[in-house]
Amino acid sequence: GRTKLAPKAVKKGLGLDLCPLCVQFTSQSISELLNIILNAGVVGGCAELCGMLPQKLEQEACNLICDIVGIDAFIHLIEKADLDPIYFCELTTLCPVHDCEGQCVKITDAAVAPQSGPQGTTFKIGVAMQAFNQTSTGTIAFSVLPPDGMPFGDAELVPKGFSPGTFQAGAQIETQPSEQEPFSPGVYKVDIAVCEGECGS
Repeated sequence: GRTKLAPKAVKKGLGLDLCPLCVQFTSQSISELLNIILNAGVVGGCAELCGMLPQKLEQEACNLICDIVGIDAFIHLIEKADLDPIYFCELTTLCPVHDCEGQCVKITDAAVAPQSGPQGTTFKIGVAMQAFNQTSTGTIAFSVLPPDGMPFGDAELVPKGFSPGTFQAGAQIETQPSEQEPFSPGVYKVDIAVCEGECGS
């Protein structure tokens, strides 16, 4: 088998946190890479595999990550990750794994300001959390559930996970009507989730 360069040594040597880059790249490219691997069969090396991606920036990120873990491990981990970007990056050890046991994180407060407003209002969502134990790489997800439409929202990556302590996070929702969301009058519910890994995966 091929020797594998230890990713932790590379991270320390470069002085970079490659977790956010890995998650962003994998979020955009993992399904495409899986299709390339399944359709291309045997691939010679990282440059050949990553060169099949359409965008230059994707190719460069792919080459960096693939070179760190090695082509054989890279292909195996793409197949094993089941299209989950954070899990893939944890498998490569570019994102930390601290499987939290017991009580991990508790939401202690959440608020939306203003509490109501007309179309065009920008609403600010705030959340306060208490972390009791170290967690793995994770996300904080904000979801808005309209009275008569599809839910929408966003998530924020927490690359190093939570260490014990208190934390705050927030999001903004601009309520300019669009084809996707007319922001009709009614009650809009807000869900906030704090997850190890990707919320919903």
